[in-house]
Amino acid sequence: MKKAIKFLLLIAIMVLIFALSAQPKVDTINTTNSFIDIIYSVYNFIFGGKGLSLEEFCNRYFAPIRKLAHFSEFGLLGMIAYINSTEYFDKHNVLYSIIFSGLYAMSDEIHQIFVYGRYCTVTDMLIDTSGATVAILLIHLISKKCLKK
Repeated sequence: MKKAIKFLLLIAIMVLIFALSAQPKVDTINTTNSFIDIIYSVYNFIFGGKGLSLEEFCNRYFAPIRKLAHFSEFGLLGMIAYINSTEYFDKHNVLYSIIFSGLYAMSDEIHQIFVYGRYCTVTDMLIDTSGATVAILLIHLISKKCLKK
C-alpha cells in the first residue's frame, strides 16, 4: 500500500508541474506577482516600510523568485523520485533519481514550446535539474544518517 501511495505522489507532482507549465506566460506572471505581493508584505513588515518600494522590489527580485520556484518544484519532484527509487532499486538510487528528474525537466521545457508565450530554455532545464539534484542529495544524506543510528 505504501508503495502505491509513494507512486501516486510522484504522479501528482508530475501532473502539477505539467499543469503549471501549461499556463500561458501571462498567467505565470500573475501567479508570480501574487507571490511577490506576499513576500513584499513580509519584507515591508520586517523593514517597517523603510526598505525598497514595491516597484524596486519587483525589479530586483521578480526573476530570482521565478527561478527559485523552478528550483523548488523540481526539488520536490527529486525527493519524491528518490523515495520511489528506493522501492525499486537497491543501488544507484541517487543516480536514477537525478536522471529521472533531469529527463522530466527536459520534457517539461519541450512541453513549454507548445504553450502560448512560453519557450524552452537550457537555463531552466539546468535550474530544474539542479533543484532536483540538491534535494535528492539532501534526502539521501539524511536517510543515510538516520539508518546509521
